[in-house]
Amino acid sequence: MVGIPNDMLYTLANSEQAADNWVAKNVSSHISSGGVDIRYVAVGNEPFLSTYNGSFLGTTLPALQNIHSALKKAGLDTRVKVTVPLNADVYESPTNLPSDGNFRSDIQDLMLSIVKFLSDNGAPFTVNIYPFISLYTNPNFPLGFAFFNNSSSSSLTDGGKTYDNVFDANHDTLVWALQKNGYGNLSIVIGEIGWPTDGDKNANLNYAQQFNQGFMNNVIAGKGTPMRPAPVDAYLFSLLDEDAKSIQPGNFERHWGLFYIDGQPKYPLSLGTLNSNGLVPARGVAYLSQRWCVMSPSASLDDPQVASSVSYACARADCTSLGYGTSCGDLNAQGNISYAFNSYYQQNNQLESACLFPNNLSAVTSNDPSTGTCKFRIMIQSETVTSGVEGGRGFSISSLCNVCRRVSVGVFVIFGD
Repeated sequence: MVGIPNDMLYTLANSEQAADNWVAKNVSSHISSGGVDIRYVAVGNEPFLSTYNGSFLGTTLPALQNIHSALKKAGLDTRVKVTVPLNADVYESPTNLPSDGNFRSDIQDLMLSIVKFLSDNGAPFTVNIYPFISLYTNPNFPLGFAFFNNSSSSSLTDGGKTYDNVFDANHDTLVWALQKNGYGNLSIVIGEIGWPTDGDKNANLNYAQQFNQGFMNNVIAGKGTPMRPAPVDAYLFSLLDEDAKSIQPGNFERHWGLFYIDGQPKYPLSLGTLNSNGLVPARGVAYLSQRWCVMSPSASLDDPQVASSVSYACARADCTSLGYGTSCGDLNAQGNISYAFNSYYQQNNQLESACLFPNNLSAVTSNDPSTGTCKFRIMIQSETVTSGVEGGRGFSISSLCNVCRRVSVGVFVIFGD
């Protein structure tokens, strides 16, 4: 799946030539030259989120139509389908029962136009479903209901069907919305599903492994949902952490990866392969020197420059592992300051000037300040690294699992032009 960012929707909606050019550059050239397996073009990403204030309501469908037209001109429309990855908030149920599901009233007409277009062209409805978000936004949400191996008493009965996890209930709410509007046979692709490992009290390695393994177990077993028992098509989100991603939705946004940014797996995850771990660490990764920037032992917490220095460092690096319930949540004041300084230092490739905070607040050390679950990371040498799953050739998705026809890992690539 290759994707088009939301900020390109206006151009593509208003120019068939722009759509033709985008397809030629980002689809046709790759299929013809390298035999890349491109199955979908994702037009936009969750464009109807309420936080966008309707910015993309008028451009998403025309852009979708123009990209499809461009694929047809290129002779690729039977091989590559267009779709729109939508957030699960485009449908709703007033009672929380899946059978009462329907599309959101404020966008229902638009949604039905999009659904008709997808159906007419043999394209799937793509939805991103995140049980973690249900837990994050609702402190009263039953924890066990977020996972597939639900051992709690939480369940939902809807007619003759019983739901023991929120993914199945959410998915089938969409199924009911489609069915009520005459599109009960439209295929569904899960564009994103996963669980973050840091940045929130419920974002940790144990929960992420539990959730993703539970999901994979269902896929491997060919288990679907009560309304659609066949196995789902899905994309695990995501392959790698994204240490520069916007954290507007929450600090967890940078920690969805199955792998850390250096290509090391975070936890064992069986993907239905002979390798019981399933995830193979990157090889040949070159790191910078074993040096860390920390708060100087001679510095004082009362120094008036401390707060502004930490704010400066965190604004330009990544401090999302700090805070209540996070991997570094147990650090003391000095530890928090050191973490911020080191994050900035590593982000700037250990430049000497990146550990020169005012009033001699900082110092470089060769002693690893990591403690417990809190890892003070060292940056990789991005210019020389030959990371990959096998043989230093880069990450090979197909080598990760033998069920990749159903589940892909981190192969949703967004092209900006």
